Amino acid sequence: MASSKVHVLAVPAAAQGHISPMIHLCKFIAQDPSFTISLVNIDSLHDEFIKHWVAPAGLEDLRLHSIPFSWKLPQGADAHTMGNYADYATAAARELPGGLEDLIRKLGEEGDPVSCIVSDYGCVWTQDVADVFGIPRIILWSGNAAWTSLEYHIPELLEKDHILSSRASADEANSVIIDYVRGVKPLRLADLPGYLLASEGQEVWKEICIKRSPVVKRARWVLVNSFYDLEAHTFDFMTSELGPRFIPAGPLFLLDDSRKNVVLRPENEDCLRWMDAQEHGSVLYISFGSIAVLSMEQFEELVGALEASKKPFLWVIRSELVAGGLSTESYNGFYERTKNQGFIVSWAPQLRVLAHPSMGAFLTHCGWNSVQESIANGIPMLGWPYGGDQITNSKFVVEDWKIGVRFSKTVVQGLIGREEIEDGIKKVMDSDEGKEMKERVENLKILARKAMDKEHGKSFRGLQAFLEDLKALS
Repeated sequence: MASSKVHVLAVPAAAQGHISPMIHLCKFIAQDPSFTISLVNIDSLHDEFIKHWVAPAGLEDLRLHSIPFSWKLPQGADAHTMGNYADYATAAARELPGGLEDLIRKLGEEGDPVSCIVSDYGCVWTQDVADVFGIPRIILWSGNAAWTSLEYHIPELLEKDHILSSRASADEANSVIIDYVRGVKPLRLADLPGYLLASEGQEVWKEICIKRSPVVKRARWVLVNSFYDLEAHTFDFMTSELGPRFIPAGPLFLLDDSRKNVVLRPENEDCLRWMDAQEHGSVLYISFGSIAVLSMEQFEELVGALEASKKPFLWVIRSELVAGGLSTESYNGFYERTKNQGFIVSWAPQLRVLAHPSMGAFLTHCGWNSVQESIANGIPMLGWPYGGDQITNSKFVVEDWKIGVRFSKTVVQGLIGREEIEDGIKKVMDSDEGKEMKERVENLKILARKAMDKEHGKSFRGLQAFLEDLKALS
């Protein structure tokens, strides 16, 4: 006998920063007894994921599935993936739709037909799969609303030859102002997501962007992991274009009482006890996310700045953080000199770190989860983006919301000297301007939490309307 439950098939993009919001959303949907959820990852990532997964109590209807993929990414996309994105995207579009179709058929044969697909915006191929079965697709946008408008304007950006252009130069990127993206304040060409300015693989990027930009219109819902009060103008514009089912649905992590993001690497919780011993508001937390890599030379400059700053620091140093590997000699010397000043982990329980009373500032690559988690905990930032939307996010942090500073170059554009890093730390943590940043981000924290209020929160109410609509699919 076929299940009377609404069966939601969730397909995140294979990157840690995209899986976390999808899991928070899945847990939220699974709390409602009307739903069964199947979370689908590529096989190599699924195998790693289940090692760390503990099914939350009462959420037995959240099932884990995998589909085959030739790329092996146990910890999700990495610097190699991003450096060869054209090959990766081509392989995904070629291999993954067939695997997903097979899985949906199998579930149907087992008496558990799939009612709809919720997938990451980047998994544009899932729309074709949804069409094969005549079921709706819902988009989860794991970035901010401004990014949705930038993607929505890709036809105009291409027409004006501002993106993926053969004549692009660094000078032009810094001087050309993009002022026609509705719902977004004017920004420099250089502040657009990095892939729109790619000099390599332009044809593939063009193809990806041209295909996915209009597909957003075909989604039954677009859930954006951001909150209305942070980006009201953008939400107003995009809703006027796409209708009332384009909604703010964040910060999604606030739905999850476990205060845990998805774990694809073992987290070191000893750092929380170290933080307990630090003064209130004194710690500089440093994390470049799951993908970014630094040169050895850049690592040394950051080390020099931390030592000179004398600030207590908690630094996430993944084994692959330094391109070509970290010299043992350099690391051991740094470790010895700073063992009374800082704490080093290979991965941190970030949601609990940012909520800790000793947190002072966050030196971040500006991935959207990190930025929004920092905002929702009232922590000012030092932005040091690596690529993608991180560049745009850092612009908003500094210029639009005024809750942090950013360095003069991205991680991949060249060396940032220790003096500039140290100045940034002092500005955010020790200056009057830093106090103002702290006040502003504390105000945004209140608004972020208000958005998920179970009585009146705009994001929470929107998610409830979304669930009610899905119930009609049974």
